[in-house]
Amino acid sequence: MTLKGKVAIVTGGSRGIGRQICLAYGEAGAQVVVASRTTSDVSAQSEWPRYAAGDIRDTAQAIAAAGGEALPVQCDVTSADDLQRLVAETLQHFGRIDVVVSNAGIDCESPVTELDEDLLDRAMATNIRAPILLCKYALPAMIAQKSGGSIFCITSGASTGYRPGRVGYSMTKAALDRAYTSLAEEVREHNIAVNVLSPGKVDTWMNRRGHWPGTEHIPMDQPETIRDAALWLAGVKASDFSGHRVERAEFGVTWGPGMPSAGETPSP
Repeated sequence: MTLKGKVAIVTGGSRGIGRQICLAYGEAGAQVVVASRTTSDVSAQSEWPRYAAGDIRDTAQAIAAAGGEALPVQCDVTSADDLQRLVAETLQHFGRIDVVVSNAGIDCESPVTELDEDLLDRAMATNIRAPILLCKYALPAMIAQKSGGSIFCITSGASTGYRPGRVGYSMTKAALDRAYTSLAEEVREHNIAVNVLSPGKVDTWMNRRGHWPGTEHIPMDQPETIRDAALWLAGVKASDFSGHRVERAEFGVTWGPGMPSAGETPSP
């Protein structure tokens, strides 16, 4: 798939899933805005250097080295001002926005009786508020272009079932699922697709740091496995595929190119 001529914003683009999405988009010809709080490599101080390595400039440089074009932008997604600046810098540098991927997220791992209120607030700000505000600021430009576009977020299996000690995290991801599938209907008339992608259990910084009780039996896939699904979602519009929550492992099996569900509105 080619994304030539398209401009994509990806949050959490310094490592893990976000980094692989950025690299895939750059290789496919998109101009990529790599957004993250991480502006310095912290791997030397990390227990898991492989997973902590990298920053937004490193991702952007990797895209450039492969012949692509990228713009690194430091952005704390919990800050509305930072999100507005992210959109403004994208438009100033590239002149348009075609794809928005809300990948940045944090864990909230604790029984409710022991829940840290500040951590819960940060999880809600990062996992729910930020993706919606990013859409709020990016959508006016996308709508004005009158060429459609694609928005999707990264969710978790925790949004659909019980995980011990994960009530706070599960809540944020379930809310994100509902918000995006509802937003899909709000912008359908503008031919902007909005979808939700569940990547499965992926070998990332967050998964290495957390305990994830109840998921020990699930093998971890490498972040590179997200690429094909993320590429396909970036290329769709509402007339093709919108309002769906999909599993990365089912790409090409129950959804994706040539699948009968394309273009259908899911049941409420």
